[in-house]
Amino acid sequence: MPIGPSSRPRDPIHVIPMALALALAAFAGGALGIVWHKLAGDDKPAETATAPQP
Repeated sequence: MPIGPSSRPRDPIHVIPMALALALAAFAGGALGIVWHKLAGDDKPAETATAPQP
């Protein structure tokens, strides 16, 4: 591993575009999940568990 300064410039890591892409992917995934849930799910409410009557 060289100890001195390198002769070529460092590559940019593009933090802002990566953060925007992550936020866009999260928003799109959430929206698609809601659409999937509405299309695939049944419309009746979930049954609640009740304790057995003695």
